[in-house]
Amino acid sequence: MSMLQRVRPTKIELIRLRRFLVLARKVHKILRERLTILVNEFLIRIREAHSLRTKFNSEYVKLYSDTITLYGFYGNNLYGYLEKTTKASTRVVVGQENIMGIRTIAMTTLKGDFSYSVAYKDIDEYRQRVLDFLNLVISLGLADRAIIALGKEILKTRRKVNALEYILIPRLLTTIRYLRMKFEEREREEKARLKKVKALLEKRQK
Repeated sequence: MSMLQRVRPTKIELIRLRRFLVLARKVHKILRERLTILVNEFLIRIREAHSLRTKFNSEYVKLYSDTITLYGFYGNNLYGYLEKTTKASTRVVVGQENIMGIRTIAMTTLKGDFSYSVAYKDIDEYRQRVLDFLNLVISLGLADRAIIALGKEILKTRRKVNALEYILIPRLLTTIRYLRMKFEEREREEKARLKKVKALLEKRQK
């Protein structure tokens, strides 16, 4: 691919290209700064997701163990009690989180509506742990979604930075140098022509 743009060799075109080069460098700087911030945010989210996933694995094992223990003690009465005391309604508030101009889903805590019993305190505590675990699952899912959104934006921004750094700016610099050489060449030719004319006039005057 040629690094030279097809332009008219005029002074106005040279001025236009110089201004465009200044603008391209400013945009490149802004995009590089944005890319740095995005990468830092991406790494923070990765660490958060790793922490959530570690907690998820730990809580999953505990919850599974508690389920087996309670079922072994109460049998099918466990699910009967949960069904009677838990309403089939759950409040979920969904919103949006803005990360460097990237919109991703955000959600408040999941809340269940149920009654408690002194006789089945261990089951009520188990149910609360299940609800907490579901909140953890949702948090992990949202964290993964944010990571994917940030990753896509990083790739898009990096492509723009690379296009400016390795294609557009070098092409502008090459074209500007080419125009300068053209103008210098014209200037030398014009000086040589004027010298010849001057020498010819002086010769005629003699």
